[in-house]
Amino acid sequence: MNTATVDGNPWGTRLTLLTLAHVMGTVGYVSVMAMAPEIRRDLDLNATQVGSLMSAFYFALALSALPAGTLVDRLGVGWALSTSMALLALGAAGFAQTGGYTFGVISTFVMGLGYGLVNPATAKGVLNWFEPKRRASAMGIKQTGVPLGGLLASAAAAAVVVVSWRPILWVIAGATVVLGVVWWRWAKLPRDRPGGGLAAVMTDIRAVTFNPGVVAMNGAGVSFNAVQQSMVTYLTLFLRDVAAASQPFASFCLGMSQLTGTAGRIVWSVASDRVTDGRRKGVLVLMMSGAAAACLAAAAVSDGWSVVALVALAGVMGATILAYAPMLHTVCAEAVEPRLAGAAIGSNLLATSVGGTIGPLVFGAIIDATDSYTAAWVLGALVVLTGVLCTAVGLKEKP
Repeated sequence: MNTATVDGNPWGTRLTLLTLAHVMGTVGYVSVMAMAPEIRRDLDLNATQVGSLMSAFYFALALSALPAGTLVDRLGVGWALSTSMALLALGAAGFAQTGGYTFGVISTFVMGLGYGLVNPATAKGVLNWFEPKRRASAMGIKQTGVPLGGLLASAAAAAVVVVSWRPILWVIAGATVVLGVVWWRWAKLPRDRPGGGLAAVMTDIRAVTFNPGVVAMNGAGVSFNAVQQSMVTYLTLFLRDVAAASQPFASFCLGMSQLTGTAGRIVWSVASDRVTDGRRKGVLVLMMSGAAAACLAAAAVSDGWSVVALVALAGVMGATILAYAPMLHTVCAEAVEPRLAGAAIGSNLLATSVGGTIGPLVFGAIIDATDSYTAAWVLGALVVLTGVLCTAVGLKEKP
C-alpha cells in the first residue's frame, strides 16, 4: 500500500480500512450461518450439511493460508486486500443465487479463499505502521471488524422474517466490491519485499513453521477456532432448538455475542499492552478459561432458562470465544522478524483453519447422532482447555 496516499496518522484512515477489511471478510460467511434456519429450510439441509458450509470456508482457508502469507509479504497490503475483496464478493454473489447444497459449498469455499488473505494482510499492516508498545491495541481494534461483521450478519438474520436471504447476500457482495476498489486505488508493491523464487518461499515457510512461539500458538489456534466456528455456526440453531427461542431473539443473542466480542478484542488486547506490559500469555489463558466455562454453561441450557440468562451466556461467549484472535496474531507476528510477519500469520491461519474445518462438522455430527447439543458443548469445553494448555506450557515469552 502506498502510505503516502493516506493520512500520516496510522490510527485514522489506515486502521479504519484495516478494520473494514475484516468487516467485509466476516459479514458474508457469518450471514450464511446466522440465516441458517431459513437457508436450511429453503435448500433442504440437515445439521451436518449446515456445518459443512462453514467447513468448506475453513478448508479453503487451510489451503490458502501459507501461500497467502508469503504472497502478502511480496505483494503488500493493498494488492492483497483488493484481491481478497474480489474473491469474497464472488463467493457471496454465488451463494445468493445457489439452487442447492453443492453450489452453496463451492460459494463458501470461494469466500474462504478470499478471507485467507485478510488476516495476514491486515496483520502486516499493523506490523508496518504501529509502534511495538501499542501494537496489540491496534491489532485488537482492527480485529473488531470480525465481530462487527458478525453483528451486521445478525441484523441480516433478523431481517429474513421480512426479506429473503438472497438479496441480503447480493447487497453484501456489492459493498465488498466497493471496499476492494478502495484498496486497489492505494495498492503498491512493498520496497522491502522478500526476494527469490520458490526456494526463498520455502525457506520463509520453514522459518515460521518451526518457530517455538508460532508452534505453540498454532496448537492453541486449532483448538480455539474449532470451538469458535462451531459456536458461530450453531448458536442460532441451538437457541431455537433447545431454548425454544424465536428467530429474532436468537439473532439478537448472536448480535450480543458479536458486540461483546468487539469489546473483548479491545479490552484484552489493551490489557496485554498496558496492564501486563506486553506479556500476553496470562491474559490469553484467563480469557480462554472463561470460554471453556461458557461452553459448560451452554451444555446446561434448557427451555426453562430465562431471557436474561440466555443473553448473558451469549455475551460471555462473545467476550471470550470470539475475542482471542488479536493476541494470537500479535504473538505470532512478534515471534519472527518483521519481513516474515505475513508468513507467520499465514502459518497460524493454516492451523486455525484446520480447527475451523473440523469443529463445525464434528459439532453437527454429535448433534445428529445424539439428538442433543449437550455432548457437543462439553466436548467444546475440553477442546478449549487443550488450547489453554498449549498456551500455558508451550509459549515461552521473552523478558
